[in-house]
Amino acid sequence: MDTHQKFVEDMESVGIKVNKEYYGRYFYRGPAVNTREKDWPTLQDVIRATNVPVQWDNMARDYVVYPK
Repeated sequence: MDTHQKFVEDMESVGIKVNKEYYGRYFYRGPAVNTREKDWPTLQDVIRATNVPVQWDNMARDYVVYPK
């Protein structure tokens, strides 16, 4: 199973909505999660929900999290 598929499965298993297409830095294209730092999920919620190594882009107060 590739890391993208595992990331999606992990997020869906805990009820975190996954965006199927995100165009991020370093030419990344694939699944990602938007956080809501004042609500749920936070960056830490996403990190704890998976063993897949992730990276994130800062979007004002929130983040977009995606597999490395």
